[in-house]
Amino acid sequence: MARGQAGRAALWLIAIFGALGGLWYYAQTRPQILPVWARGWLPGLADQTRPLYRWRDGQGRLQITDQPPKDRPHDEVRYRPDTNVIPKAAPK
Repeated sequence: MARGQAGRAALWLIAIFGALGGLWYYAQTRPQILPVWARGWLPGLADQTRPLYRWRDGQGRLQITDQPPKDRPHDEVRYRPDTNVIPKAAPK
């Protein structure tokens, strides 16, 4: 009888850890579903959702940086955490 109870306890533990692992994975891949207070708990999430800054340099070229320029007007650009912000390469 004790052996059967130990087997059931092990299955419950596997089910609980599996469910927690599934929730953790879902929260990592879909952070926008989490409440704001819970987003701070995810490692690296703050780095993924910081704003970008769009501005023009002295030659009039468009610059997009993670730090705002101190001496130029700039626009703050917000983006969704699941958006690719790397620009497309120019065709050769």
